[in-house]
Amino acid sequence: MRTPSPWLARAATDRLRPTPFTAFDVGEAVAAYDRLVAAFEERARVQYAVKARPDRALLAALARRGGALDVASPGEVQQALDAGCSPEDIACSNVFADAQELAFARQKGVTVFTADSIAMVERLATVCPEALVFVRIAHEDTAGAAQPLAGRFGCSEDEAVRLALLAARSGLRPVGLSWHVGSQQHDPTQWERAISRAARITRRIRRHNITVTHLNLGGGLPGTYRRNVPPVETYARTILTAVDRHFPHPHQPRLVLEPGRAVVADAGITVTSVKAVVERLCGTYVVLDAGLWNAGLLDNLGGIEYRVTFPDHPEGVATGPVTLCGPTCDSLDTFTTDGVYQAPRALAPGDRAVIWSTGAYCSTSTLVGFNGYPPVPQHVHVPPGEEAKELPDQRQAH
Repeated sequence: MRTPSPWLARAATDRLRPTPFTAFDVGEAVAAYDRLVAAFEERARVQYAVKARPDRALLAALARRGGALDVASPGEVQQALDAGCSPEDIACSNVFADAQELAFARQKGVTVFTADSIAMVERLATVCPEALVFVRIAHEDTAGAAQPLAGRFGCSEDEAVRLALLAARSGLRPVGLSWHVGSQQHDPTQWERAISRAARITRRIRRHNITVTHLNLGGGLPGTYRRNVPPVETYARTILTAVDRHFPHPHQPRLVLEPGRAVVADAGITVTSVKAVVERLCGTYVVLDAGLWNAGLLDNLGGIEYRVTFPDHPEGVATGPVTLCGPTCDSLDTFTTDGVYQAPRALAPGDRAVIWSTGAYCSTSTLVGFNGYPPVPQHVHVPPGEEAKELPDQRQAH
């Protein structure tokens, strides 16, 4: 586990604030972003995925550092602009965007898009002439990912070549290839496999006098949950070595990263209290006042296992296996795990529990009022100097 920031550490032991609540430290997320930039030796443009957490102060802090933003909808385009990001630093990667959504982005000044089908290339050619286009290739190897993305996204190698040629003939500018190796990817070598495939496609496209100038490595860099993951520096070394091997100079493309949870997951926690400890025939159930629905912990349904601690009980006390649940009367409101959660045997109603690394996705995926439980309150810490500034009128008008 990464050492939390002092502010998060205080929030984790705060006995005065009523539970449940979440705490998110913008400064911690910015530090994770800076670490990514340094690990990739400034060879990669870090294009934060807004969907992971669209806090305005965070987006503004990243924009001030020269970071780009990855968006998927008109709402996210506007959020990026409102945070002070210039249109040139916004990329729309939604391969299913319709003509109206594309027109909105183009009208706001966005020029970078992604396609993985003939239909999308044709839409872009009609709505966004001369746009810069990344062709997204499929990554069918699901090994190592908590949430594989195989099937729904990406095209074959042959189709990628056809799409690049079609884009060029249609007045678009096919500048790069992109892919995604799966969310919360534990295996750094998955990027090496994708880079090798991209090199083959690049050589084929080059025969038609089209130059691939960018590689978008996608997302997938992990947060810190229950399962140990290599440090970001290990991922960077593996990826940069693969790029150097498969794309020797002078044909080395510029790199783009689209991290989400690698930036924000570890910058957030959820603090909750035990509502009940119940013995059933199949074991002990611990019911918390924060769960999948009211705290937005839906990643757990997709294979993410959150680390949970109990700060009212010292380390080393006797523990036993438990099943953790949220407060609703819904069977899905249960923390799934391949292993077993352990809790102090003396655990009692009113004791605190901390769910770590909940900074990604949770804030925007809470269900409003399900079963009568309102969304968990959000508390965001913005360090001095990182506040989102009000934008001048001309910037808002973009």
